[in-house]
Amino acid sequence: MYFCYPKQSNKTVAGIIAMLACRQLFPLTALQLSHMLHVVADDKSQSRLSNSGCIRPGSTVELQNIDTGECGWLQLVNPAHADYHKGRISLLSPLGCALPGKTADNEFSLQLLGCRLRFRVLTVLNVKHSITHSITHGE
Repeated sequence: MYFCYPKQSNKTVAGIIAMLACRQLFPLTALQLSHMLHVVADDKSQSRLSNSGCIRPGSTVELQNIDTGECGWLQLVNPAHADYHKGRISLLSPLGCALPGKTADNEFSLQLLGCRLRFRVLTVLNVKHSITHSITHGE
């Protein structure tokens, strides 16, 4: 997820900061938890036919690093399914906490190890799956 690297001359430090942005390291604050619960509750109350374009758990998102111009895709997932190397980041990571509720063209920033990471949301893809059950009868 090279697009998460901050604008730095030291690639090793930049890589560590990018990795920290996408991994769960710290406990959530009460405000972060409240924000995430509101986003999830709002999503549950929407019709399955509506597409708000709002980032929520399961969304696939294209981000642009404002400082470097690099772009990349990631998927926002529950902590058990997170895999930094496959572009699946945890809702509980610093970047994952900042994403819920954002829409295309929103800008936001993170502060990690004294480094400011600034991003713009370019695209939000939400796929709603409907579960259908078919009953087969034995003859």
